[in-house]
Amino acid sequence: MSEELRMGVIGCGAMGQAHLQVWESVATVRVAAVCDGNEQRANETAARLDAIAFTSPKAMAESGLLDAVDVCTPSGLHAEQGIVCAQNNLHLLLEKPIDLNIKKVDALIEECEDRGLTLACMLQQRTFPVGQQVKAYIEAGHLGRLLSCSASIKWWRSQNYYSSSAWRGTWEMDGGVLANQGIHTLDMLCWLVGGVDEVEYAHLETANHDIQAEDNALAVLRFENGARGVVEATSCAYPDLCTRIEIVGTNGSVAFDGGNVITFGFGGEDRRGLLQSEVVDVGGGRSNPMAISLQAHTAIAEDFVQSIRERREPLVSGRKARVSLDALTKIYRKAFPNIVLGRE
Repeated sequence: MSEELRMGVIGCGAMGQAHLQVWESVATVRVAAVCDGNEQRANETAARLDAIAFTSPKAMAESGLLDAVDVCTPSGLHAEQGIVCAQNNLHLLLEKPIDLNIKKVDALIEECEDRGLTLACMLQQRTFPVGQQVKAYIEAGHLGRLLSCSASIKWWRSQNYYSSSAWRGTWEMDGGVLANQGIHTLDMLCWLVGGVDEVEYAHLETANHDIQAEDNALAVLRFENGARGVVEATSCAYPDLCTRIEIVGTNGSVAFDGGNVITFGFGGEDRRGLLQSEVVDVGGGRSNPMAISLQAHTAIAEDFVQSIRERREPLVSGRKARVSLDALTKIYRKAFPNIVLGRE
């Protein structure tokens, strides 16, 4: 591979455009090609970047123009488009969630591992330094045995948001509030506490929007380490309220509000002074999906590039991203045993 990493981006919609902003800031990366089913949008984006436009992911993957691809299409397309790229020996970064269909994700992971390719996912909250510090304290046992945890995602999305694209809120391409708006927080919870062994209860409903999937959800989880957890997610909170994680152990507890720790202690003492005090700006995505900071996205992108060059595992590998998808899949199966999530 040359000093310059040739990047392709599939999906030139709102999230694709955000990722393109990120790639413009990453040294030694050149966006060489873009792909979108909307030919005009693909051409206009390519012209702005002095790149080559495609309307077919397969044609772009087979072009020989690229070293890696960033997939920014609707969630239900991530794995199948990723497999096409992997079969052409291209490294992959996928927007969250890694996909909706866990069987397709397993096939993608296997394809990439068999070929020695880097597979990463844009679950950027794992880059927050304060979160990494808390995780280290948890793993070192400072909070004791983990007893319980909770995640609250109380956001707002208008009907206009869902109606703006036919794929939004569908089982095949998007899922509901858990799969789209809540996946970052669910992933953060699983990253800190561990994998989910069983979903003991799940109530998901479409309460206030004209969509297929849920806009209001409540689930009770049992984690592999024995801890219990509650996940509450809604896109019906107007005004929006919070993005919050709480974890309780036998020797301490921690609470996050957005990307910041508001409570942290163990051994009977307040330990916030041990943590990085810099405030993390996660943006205003609780009501406006594009009112987000791209700082953490950039950290994932830079790590992805470095992991390719250094031939190491990325910060959020495909296998690591699978953990929260497994939890998501178990929640949906508990609530809707007959619903097929993602594309078959």
